[in-house]
Amino acid sequence: MIGLWLAISGLIFGTLCSYTAKKQDRFTKNWFLIGFVSGPLGLLVLNILPKLKEEIEKIEDDHSLLSIDKI
Repeated sequence: MIGLWLAISGLIFGTLCSYTAKKQDRFTKNWFLIGFVSGPLGLLVLNILPKLKEEIEKIEDDHSLLSIDKI
């Protein structure tokens, strides 16, 4: 009976992580697996991480400051 509850909670948290990852432009299949295995901890980690687009834009901005074209 406990296995059934673990499978149901894994499906619920896996689906929630996958949905949240899709909104943040992350890999949905990977986050489904993380949510399935870790449950609410995976969902918490996903919500704490900054969005991927913001990370990429920040890195691109840092590199553009160092480009030789700006000198």
